[in-house]
Amino acid sequence: MRRRFSSALTADRQYRAAKARSRAYKALRYLAASATLAYIFLLSFPQALFAYETTHNNFKVYSREPLDPNIHAILDSVESRLSASSINDKGLKTRIFISNSHGLYKLLSLYVGGNSFAKGFAALPTNNVFVNKSDVARDLVFRDAQEYRERSLSGVVTHEVAHLLVREKFGHFRNLTLPAWKQEGYSEYVAGGTLLDQEMGVRRWKENPADDSGYRYFKYYMLVKYLIDVKKLSVEDVFTRDFDVRSLEREVLSSL
Repeated sequence: MRRRFSSALTADRQYRAAKARSRAYKALRYLAASATLAYIFLLSFPQALFAYETTHNNFKVYSREPLDPNIHAILDSVESRLSASSINDKGLKTRIFISNSHGLYKLLSLYVGGNSFAKGFAALPTNNVFVNKSDVARDLVFRDAQEYRERSLSGVVTHEVAHLLVREKFGHFRNLTLPAWKQEGYSEYVAGGTLLDQEMGVRRWKENPADDSGYRYFKYYMLVKYLIDVKKLSVEDVFTRDFDVRSLEREVLSSL
């Protein structure tokens, strides 16, 4: 009798412990889901974090500090570069959020390393672009890195808006499945260049063709530039055709 009672008591304790663990798991799962939804909402509607805003043509720019008047010239430059793209959409309206600190940018970009200049979220149905710490008066944006820390703000914004143009042209799902070399290479092509200048990019590529970690975006840019400027392919051809990337890399590198 005692054994039966003890077994029943043990089973009851195990049941209660499992039930408690289940409640704790459900609570944690609920909290994780709530935090994820809250973060997605923040990325979709971050304007509450920014005290200042200005509108120029199809751009609305938000900042936590008063915006220098040079922002209008910067946006004119962005628009000029975008207008040269055959897939430019004059009806596309973009919201640009300029961070006043690397910390805020890391929060909004999900980029723990903080060494990017700007970021958009192609998976979200928004046209938001988050920009790292910037100096609008000098048309500069800064990343939290040891070298190559600055780039033109106009070029970076153009790059990110070019991503949006690709998404608008080829659709959200197709955009998410495009290879990085096409996505990033074309965005750099529209922006007019990369973080590395021609001499440095070519030198790094030739010195270490098997490892592109130090010149990846330059290589992507050169591949797309070669296809459009030399091979005379249309933007649609670049994005819809399949390429033997390794052969293309060797072909482009041998031409440099």
